[in-house]
Amino acid sequence: MPPKRLCLSLAVLGTLPFAQVATAADTTVAAADAGTLPTATVKGTHSSTSYDTPIANTATKIPVPLREIPQSMNVVPRAVIQDQGALSINDTLRNVPGVSASLGDAQRDQVTIRGFSAINDQYVDGLRDDALYFRDLSNVDRIEVLKGPAAVLYGRGSSGGIINRVTKKPLATPLAEVGVLVGTERQKRAEFDLNTSINDDAIRARITGAVEDSGGFRNDYFLRRQAISPSFLFNLSPDTKLTVQFDYLHDKRIADQGVPSYHGRPVDVPIGTRYGSADAGAGNIDTTVKSVTGTLDHRLNDKWSFHSVVRNYEYSLGRNNYTTVSRVTDGPIPTVTLAVNQRNRSDRGTVWQNELTQKAETWGIQHTLLYGIELGYQDKSDRVAGAPGSTTYNLFNPTLQVLPTVPANAVPTNYGLSHNETYAAYVQDLIKFSPQWTVLAGLRYEILKQSRDDLTSRNVDLSRTDKPVSPRLGVVYHPIESLSLYASYSRSFQPLADSFTFFPNSGALAPQQTTNYEIGAKYDLSAGASVTASLFDMKQTNLTAADPVTLLGVPIGTQRTRGLELSFTGEIVKTWSLVASYAYLNGRLENPNDKSGGVAVNGNQPSLTPRHSGSLWLKHDLPNGFYVAGGVRAEAARYASQYNVTTLPGYMTVDLGAGYRSKHVDVTLNLQNLFNRAYYVSAHGGAENYNMPGAPRMALLGVRYKM
Repeated sequence: MPPKRLCLSLAVLGTLPFAQVATAADTTVAAADAGTLPTATVKGTHSSTSYDTPIANTATKIPVPLREIPQSMNVVPRAVIQDQGALSINDTLRNVPGVSASLGDAQRDQVTIRGFSAINDQYVDGLRDDALYFRDLSNVDRIEVLKGPAAVLYGRGSSGGIINRVTKKPLATPLAEVGVLVGTERQKRAEFDLNTSINDDAIRARITGAVEDSGGFRNDYFLRRQAISPSFLFNLSPDTKLTVQFDYLHDKRIADQGVPSYHGRPVDVPIGTRYGSADAGAGNIDTTVKSVTGTLDHRLNDKWSFHSVVRNYEYSLGRNNYTTVSRVTDGPIPTVTLAVNQRNRSDRGTVWQNELTQKAETWGIQHTLLYGIELGYQDKSDRVAGAPGSTTYNLFNPTLQVLPTVPANAVPTNYGLSHNETYAAYVQDLIKFSPQWTVLAGLRYEILKQSRDDLTSRNVDLSRTDKPVSPRLGVVYHPIESLSLYASYSRSFQPLADSFTFFPNSGALAPQQTTNYEIGAKYDLSAGASVTASLFDMKQTNLTAADPVTLLGVPIGTQRTRGLELSFTGEIVKTWSLVASYAYLNGRLENPNDKSGGVAVNGNQPSLTPRHSGSLWLKHDLPNGFYVAGGVRAEAARYASQYNVTTLPGYMTVDLGAGYRSKHVDVTLNLQNLFNRAYYVSAHGGAENYNMPGAPRMALLGVRYKM
């Protein structure tokens, strides 16, 4: 290990004995801290069954009422996740306006936000978690989605927004829960959540986990998963808390990329039709992720507090003997030609954040200041090789054969080691001028060093250093206490740090830059409900594509999305709760120089960007612990790629739910896609021939026992 990297690793890992994540503070603590904003009083209390989350950390890294944030923010709480029977990150994000699912190469959680890919914008407790894998929900308390550029606090990426998982932390009260879930498509899953306090609450311990062995509606589908997450909180003093968390996840599933395109639509075959090897187990995705996180929170006095967090992770992926579509051929008997490939990835990295929060007052103006320093590194390896030859199937009636596997000594078509280093400083000030006026201003300066060692015969090594400045400015006006009107500006950058494999000249290409202008309103209707509306204009410059002749990366233009988002969360009236969203996205590519793919894209609609989309989930609490619920999810037509060749038709699905809650037993029953609507839920986003059907009508039954 190079000396510089070794020193950084030792410095970061050395803080582990002193390391609780401020962003992971429970709702009660967050509400108390948020009271430091004099007029931002949060009414009512938050319960484990509430759909409303009035306070969040993701937007500012300090607990702030949502109506004080001059940017769009959506929260999916644990109660919604459980009531809807959500099994994945993508399932939960159906509740968030402006978010559309991506196939993610069938190996990872991936969505687009406001028409921009969020492939590298996953976070956990405010820390970057950009490894390419499927996350588990067993340790998730809630999911917070911040819309628009967020580089001022989070660094590179975040064009459309970021997705932050807030994990479960040790509690002051004992907890013991075990649960099972079964479904009509052979889903079988068990979860547990255990919490205890030791030595008069000096130490709290919690452990969550899940085991899953499921099938699915796709032919030969399987999913085998094991997850476990122990955590410990040490109350070192009334002002000092230490939390240490461990996470382990192993996920193995079939490598399924859906169905090809034919005449501009996904091919019309039964939704279970699979194109691959007859030996389904040979084409699999095998992922292991391990991490340890330590956080120290110390309150120095009434004015100052300190937060230090370090996370180290390791990730490995075997995308084994998966098939790619070489071509679809028309004729009397249309055919699809497949190639077999092998992809191996491994990541490891460490990030260390240190933040000081200061409360100050000057000339009657109140300030909540955040000063931060972030250091980190990542080492990534990526190797791709293919099996010799190809296989051709009847497009409409494939008879699967046992396909050849990729030899271990196959010459890789892509193989390289990437190294990234981050050195960043940032400052943020939440300024309360009066009960009516608040300003949020922030600035981040970052040094991002990237290098890639090309291990193929081409030996095209790359290196680049960027030093971007990322600003954010927002103004909030309160005509009355419960209503906020806001306007904001923010900017992010996205270098090719995670994409060095694509262009031989990536080291010479300027980062993409995204700017967002937004106005909106947020209104707290009652003690447990809020409604938000926003208008935005987002533009990303310095888009890059491959020149079809030289294969070098060339600038091709810009992408722009203008739109409207509406959302409602919480209790309408007593016993009636609602989560509803709507998004109008007007996306456009202004890329006159794009010749990649052989199809012009200037004036096209960005991939996976429906003009209209929305969701609704309505729940009614009945006497004696029973409830009933129902909802819809709808999306207008989307394109599978930026070339606008393949259309995923618009759709609407209807879901029903019911349940029972008591002191010791919770039961949930969900009937999804009630009318058995055939539809396509996602596509690749950059290619035509990987389109995933949505699930047919199915039922999920969950039973949870609380001791």
